[in-house]
Amino acid sequence: MRVSAVEATIATLEAAVRDLGARDPLRRRGAPVGRGCRARRAALRRTQIARCEAGVRVQRLAGPGRTHRCPLAGAPHRHLRGPAVTTLETAARLRELPALDAAYRAGALSPVQANEIASAAAADPAAERELVDVAATEGVPGLRERCRRVKVAATPDGAARHEAIRRTRSLRHWTDPDGVFRLDGRLLPEDGAELLAGLEPLRARIFVEARAAGRREPYEAYLADALVAMARDARTGSDATRPVPRASIHVRVDHTAFRRGHVEAGETCEILGIGPIPVASARALVADAVISAIVCDGVDVKSVAHLGRTIPARVRTALVARDPVCVVPGCHTRTGLEIDHIVPFAEGGATCLANLCRLCRWHHYLKTHQGCRLTGGPGDWRWESHESHGHGPPRDIGDEVGPAP
Repeated sequence: MRVSAVEATIATLEAAVRDLGARDPLRRRGAPVGRGCRARRAALRRTQIARCEAGVRVQRLAGPGRTHRCPLAGAPHRHLRGPAVTTLETAARLRELPALDAAYRAGALSPVQANEIASAAAADPAAERELVDVAATEGVPGLRERCRRVKVAATPDGAARHEAIRRTRSLRHWTDPDGVFRLDGRLLPEDGAELLAGLEPLRARIFVEARAAGRREPYEAYLADALVAMARDARTGSDATRPVPRASIHVRVDHTAFRRGHVEAGETCEILGIGPIPVASARALVADAVISAIVCDGVDVKSVAHLGRTIPARVRTALVARDPVCVVPGCHTRTGLEIDHIVPFAEGGATCLANLCRLCRWHHYLKTHQGCRLTGGPGDWRWESHESHGHGPPRDIGDEVGPAP
């Protein structure tokens, strides 16, 4: 009976695909397919709004003590901040954020975007309208990065914020209903960067071994394997005599802030790919040989504090600092980035910082083989294309490649 049901479902789907192929929603605005999609999207939006409104009612009732929270409902929250908790917090804030409320009800924002904006606007209400506008042009990664910076700027006392993170550091573990061992941690940014730097050489080694064996798995899978390998090696001492290459941690800091000892409005002190840290932590980190300090001014890199073991190491370090993500506007890909000559080397392009950028594999392919052009520079990159090439590579391409060296 189950096989028959599956076969019937497949037949229905095949018929729907054939019917869809015979239609052109772009030409026929009133096509049933288009109307059906719009109706489903509107229904989904109404459901999302109703969920937020229900959350608001729960919050209002909780205030005067008119509700009783079941202890079981709080169990997942002991381990992680789930989507339900975030949605309730967003629902409670919508009353005080009219621009966000209006955009969300109009269907201009997804629940993820609304959650990010609500969290940042709670720290700086004046940034609400700007973040709503950013959401219309940037993807979720870009919006999330902007929201993070808004929250950092709204808490000028970096030392106090750093100490608050230190006090709440934790590592929790549990087994979920599917039997999966789960981890949830809170670390200082510099500790997290050091952990990732220690895992990266192991991950790279596991990646090479897996490819040699014909296995192709996501980047995150190899990172998990690296964590287990690190723990196993520490327990058994099996790799004590085998040298492991050290991955670099890149600290980007404004020169004036580094000399002053703290950051002011518009200045940066952060570990690339991790987040902001106090200048005092940056000074302590730079004493380690595995750390490179990148001195910057605005959007451009002015100096690098170390020389590497390969000829272009100084340029490479500056490039990693300047281009932590694919430079194509709106892309935000961080893993598997490739260095590209803006003016091709074969056409006389120099191998210097001004003529180099980092692109994801997809945009590198489009620029090299499909005639797309990258113009402008740091802070003003422009992607020029005369034909549609899609929005990104297949998921498995980007996921199987770790950060560029």
